[in-house]
Amino acid sequence: MIGPYLIDSVVQKQYKGEDKYGTPVATTDVTVKARIDYKNRQITSLSGEIVVSMAKILIRELTIVRAPGDFATRATSTIAYEDKFTFDGVDHAVVRIARQADFRTRFMEVYVA
Repeated sequence: MIGPYLIDSVVQKQYKGEDKYGTPVATTDVTVKARIDYKNRQITSLSGEIVVSMAKILIRELTIVRAPGDFATRATSTIAYEDKFTFDGVDHAVVRIARQADFRTRFMEVYVA
């Protein structure tokens, strides 16, 4: 039942890896329906650091990609910690991804800095 509440639109810039010189490969931009909750929160990042998150983005469930070899052939229904989300004209880095369940509907909370 989260679908009707996804009233915002964000652009997910999918990370595709780096070339042999360490330069990032061009990203794929995917427009995603979302709900943005602006609130500062202290979040523990994937590396264990405490970071301040400025917003929480609610989106439909996506597959989390972590292996470096999977970046080049990613589908649009995936998400990675290296991705960036663009809204309000600013790129935001992903701090934490959490899966949530609301009865039958599954969704994700993406915390961004």
